Amino acid sequence: MIAVIVLISCLICWIAYRFYGGFLSVHCNLNDANKTPAFVKEDGVDYSPTRASVLFGHHFSSIAGAGPIVGPILAATYFGWGPTWIWILIGAILVGGVHDFGSTLMSVRNGGKSIADTMRGLVGEGAGKLFMLFVILALVYVIIVFLDLTANTFTKQPAVATASGWFIVVAIIFGILMRSNKFSLSQLAIIFFPLTFAGLAVGHYFPMVEMGKDFWIYATLAYCFVAAVLPVGLLLQPRDFLSAGFLYAILGLGVVGMLFANESIQMPAFVGWESEKLGMLVPFLFITVACGACSGFHSIVSSGTTSKQIKRESDVRRVSYGGMLVEGVLAVFAMGCVAILTMSEREAGGTPVGIFASGAAKFFAAVGIPTSLGAEFAMLAISTFLLTTLDTCTRLTRFLIEEFFNWRNKASRYVGTLLALVLPALLVSQQFPGVDGSLQPAWKAIWPLFGATNQLLAALALLTFVVFLKSSKVGYGFALLPAVVMIVMPMTALALMVKKFGVETLLGGTACAMFILGLILMFTSWRTLTDRPNQIAQSNNN
Repeated sequence: MIAVIVLISCLICWIAYRFYGGFLSVHCNLNDANKTPAFVKEDGVDYSPTRASVLFGHHFSSIAGAGPIVGPILAATYFGWGPTWIWILIGAILVGGVHDFGSTLMSVRNGGKSIADTMRGLVGEGAGKLFMLFVILALVYVIIVFLDLTANTFTKQPAVATASGWFIVVAIIFGILMRSNKFSLSQLAIIFFPLTFAGLAVGHYFPMVEMGKDFWIYATLAYCFVAAVLPVGLLLQPRDFLSAGFLYAILGLGVVGMLFANESIQMPAFVGWESEKLGMLVPFLFITVACGACSGFHSIVSSGTTSKQIKRESDVRRVSYGGMLVEGVLAVFAMGCVAILTMSEREAGGTPVGIFASGAAKFFAAVGIPTSLGAEFAMLAISTFLLTTLDTCTRLTRFLIEEFFNWRNKASRYVGTLLALVLPALLVSQQFPGVDGSLQPAWKAIWPLFGATNQLLAALALLTFVVFLKSSKVGYGFALLPAVVMIVMPMTALALMVKKFGVETLLGGTACAMFILGLILMFTSWRTLTDRPNQIAQSNNN
């Protein structure tokens, strides 16, 4: 049964790419004759024309990681696999795919500028600056979260630290050889994909000496600084291209294993309209399953690193829309991994990543991989994406700081990166009262708010795309409906949080501030959409 669900999902996503993706390309007038910012502003550091296969690896690694695994597992556990599956498919095809496609296209047509700077050009300086500040703070929050998670993981699991270090070294060597133009990509891939996977064995058999959490916090901050200022072709592109191989392998082996494994679904298709832990199905299903269906973070990646490497406009469909669909398939697979586990097996798995590893190991076992080894492979492979998310977020935050101050030169590359890391360095060890009143790390104290904030960002990105399409005299109905859906869900969730926790608490007060911010930005965007025509610079010389 679960194999049928995954195969149907693959088929539906392929049809969607073929036909709806084709519609998006034609309707939005993708034209390979237009020079992209990667060529116009090529600097070898951030702007660099990149072949679609390599860029897909970077984009997919950046938007995926553990995101499309954690959300679907939680949603399936608390609401059932039925509504989770439906939202993943509808979301990836009609909402998240349009969101990612539009975010990349707007940036490519706007000189490689971020979604926040694009909004500034569409709806005015004031609202644009406010949105930009909102996105910067959201990214700083993500950096704090993953900085703490990385330090904890490396402290408790030296094998992951060793494997991560191995991946970085292998990626840099791969990048140097790729930039030398002496070898083809296929030749290098044959050698370096096995070397990348060998890092898992190196981490397992030769874990480094255990170090304290403070050491890993400062070591990770130093790594993020260096990685964010290096040319994209030296570390970011090759690392993400190789790292994506982990997700491809997990997905490929898992789907094949599903066909031979005799595993039945162990959880109900529908649990109920309300969960004690997550809340009502509407809106919290749409908040819980973000990556895999629609995630605001994707708009920052799409209009940040990805748009600056797009070689030709037709690659927007391949990289951004195609990447979202593949992530949707990964999310369905993750849902399948939890669906085949009994309640006791889910409890033994502990965290969503542990549950995923347990389920995936059952499918791997069907193709001859021992269960214990399969579970460790899945755990290590997902854990290594911690650093990927961290240094990509650092670079994206630097881009936004440069745009916020209209400041881009050699100094901004280093000073902007330093500014991006100052606040995380100061807050990662701070503690604040959580929902239950106990002291918790800063990011955990407001963690319940993150999903709604992330989806609010997606709503604003979609609304910006609607305004962009109108200003470009292109029909925008296909983007307006997803925008409305994504506006209603996070705003409802934020309102419920304010009601539940009260404005006097850290969580409730922050939720209230996000709700007001959302209202301001949506009102401004809607007024722009309905009251007056807008012009946005579409010359690549901007």
